[in-house]
This record gives sequence, structure tokens and C-alpha cells, in this order.
Amino acid sequence: MNNNTFVHKYIRPLLDKEKTVVDMTAGNGNDTLFLARYAKKVHAFDIDAEALKRTYEKVKDHDNVELHLDSHANIDQYVEKDEVSLFIFNLGYLPNSDHSTPTKANETLKAFQKAYSLLKEKGYIVITFYLRQEGGYDEYYLLDDYIKKNRLQILEAYVQDKIDSPITYIIYKSVKD
Repeated sequence: MNNNTFVHKYIRPLLDKEKTVVDMTAGNGNDTLFLARYAKKVHAFDIDAEALKRTYEKVKDHDNVELHLDSHANIDQYVEKDEVSLFIFNLGYLPNSDHSTPTKANETLKAFQKAYSLLKEKGYIVITFYLRQEGGYDEYYLLDDYIKKNRLQILEAYVQDKIDSPITYIIYKSVKD
């Protein structure tokens, strides 16, 4: 099972038509479309106009999706504290593109910190790191260190049995965080 299949199986029971969710990296729109089918409201971010064009083509029949051509680090300009039940990050660059606008470690850390502070209690952050991509290890080490130093609760860590395969964390925000 690949990481995307794992993520979709894991989060499907967490979604319902009462929840607002955020796709922090719209990419080709696959996660945005999945979320749009089950959530009340979906915000999707990307800094690549081509990514949002591809996402729009997949979700244009869903009236519960807002697309934002902006950095995910600006999430606090679009959602309120305790509004979002789930954030999903699929890091790296736009598949089948020129790879000119990958996510960057410091920007992703800033986005993650804001997402966690905005997240509802009993909410989730799903983050998939692509180690083979340029800067992938930098993102992974920086965020992994932050998550562990701040004792954030990792419910699941999914890794395929291949060298440099993607790593997915399911992070849970409990009542006391």
C-alpha cells in the first residue's frame, strides 16, 4: 500500500459533512477531491498556479472547496482558530511538472506550527515527507525534530519497506495541548 492509500484509509472515518479541513499542498488535487467528497468545507493551498489549475479541474463540481494561490504558511489569514479538524500536507513538488516550486523546510515548519495552533482539540495533522525529492530530508529532519521536541502525539508513522521511501505521520492534538 502506498502512502496516499494509507492516508485516505486512515482519515476517511474522521471526515463528515460538519467538518472543515485543509489541504496544505493541493498539488494535482487528489487529496482535495477526496476531502471534498466527505467534508463540509475544504481549503486547498498551493504556490504553483499549475497545481491549482489541476486541482480546480478535479473539484470544479464541488461547491465546498476554496482554492488559494498562496503559501501554506499564510494559513492563519484564511481560517480561524478551532475551525479546522484536519490538515493534510503532501510535501515536495508538483508531480509531472518542472519541479521548480517544491515545498521548503523553513516555510513548511512555519505552516505546520500555524496549523497546529489553529487545529481544533481532538484534531489531526497528516504529513507525508518525500525523502528522495530535493530538500526532502531537510524537511523531514526539521519537522521531525520539532514534533519530537514539542512532544506532539504521533498516532501512526507509516513507512514502506524501501530505502528513502515516503514517511507519513498522523499527529493528534489532544484536549490538553
